[in-house]
Amino acid sequence: MADVEVKKDNYLVIGKTETVEISVDTFLCKGCGICVELCPRKVFEWSRELSEKGVHYPIPVHADKCVKCKLCELLCPDFAIAVKW
Repeated sequence: MADVEVKKDNYLVIGKTETVEISVDTFLCKGCGICVELCPRKVFEWSRELSEKGVHYPIPVHADKCVKCKLCELLCPDFAIAVKW
């Protein structure tokens, strides 16, 4: 069982598990959006800049919300996402 850190901020109680590392290989990514649409915790947002291929790529800006289901890694058709903890 993971250690859970509970933080109280005004009326909110936020639970957080150990740090997760989500990496996106922008060279492999073709910008299909499967990870952005199917992530149950909405970890990803689109980048503002374009990759070498000329596509917007996902950025894991909310990695603290990740529940380590690895759905993004498993469904990525280009094998561009890796989830480590």
